[in-house]
Amino acid sequence: MPETSLIDAKTVTRVSRLELIARQTVEGFLSGLHPSPYHGSSVEYLDHRPYTMGDEIHTIDWKLLAKTDKYYIKLFEEQTNLRGTILLDTSASMGYRSPASPDRMTKLSYGAHLTAALAYLLLHQNDAVGLTLFDSAVRHYLPARTTANHFRLIIDRLEAAQPGAHTVMAPVLHEIAGRLRRRGMIILISDLLDDLETVKDGLAHFRHQRHDVIVFHLVDPDELSFPFERLTRFRDTEGTASLVTNPGSIRQRYLDRMQTFLAQVRKICFERNISYELLRTDAPYAQALSAFLEKRGRVTKTGR
Repeated sequence: MPETSLIDAKTVTRVSRLELIARQTVEGFLSGLHPSPYHGSSVEYLDHRPYTMGDEIHTIDWKLLAKTDKYYIKLFEEQTNLRGTILLDTSASMGYRSPASPDRMTKLSYGAHLTAALAYLLLHQNDAVGLTLFDSAVRHYLPARTTANHFRLIIDRLEAAQPGAHTVMAPVLHEIAGRLRRRGMIILISDLLDDLETVKDGLAHFRHQRHDVIVFHLVDPDELSFPFERLTRFRDTEGTASLVTNPGSIRQRYLDRMQTFLAQVRKICFERNISYELLRTDAPYAQALSAFLEKRGRVTKTGR
């Protein structure tokens, strides 16, 4: 693994023990962990069909023949590799860090570390991984690859990432959906500070193409608790507007709107069968990722 500040040996060890398994059928080229739409000869039993002349004799279900006196062929799920695409929001709002906690990661730094861990995990399990960095448009795009130097390319892009323009997510999601020709996994890492109606349409485009979609919603603890006490100048993180006010006079209104926002995001994901995870930037990213993947693995295995 290349030397990088984005993923250390301890994280590599922890991530290497995990699996990121698709919850639904994906398309790939190599033998791997994930269900494929193509019938093959792996150990996962899928279905039967009547025997026809020319079928391989070894595929006959002899036990079913003994029970029914009819010839049936066993069909199996071919296990295939996954093509994962990670979309990391690099918009201006992702640069926020609490003034009271200068050692805390910005949302962008947290997202970059999370992206590096996910990319390592996917490549470690012989899956292909691609990367998109975006704000109001796609800024960098690396198609999914499994080659040896691909992780280094991803890390280079992540280490160079800086907060950019304001967020305009929908055109980005539609553009990436148009580039992907095979079903795979889409991992969106963002603070989702955008018009949720347009975000909803972009996510729906991925689901229409039958991609497995995961949303990691990054928030700074300040955004959840609004801990400000003294007269404060609040500045639009993606614009030039600012407001000087007493935080106590707007705290409850802000908290109510934040809870409404979070509820809307969860509803959008739930209604589209999208995995959703809210991650606070004061929570160790490797620990948060491990907990999510362990939970997802339990749900995936019991659901299949």
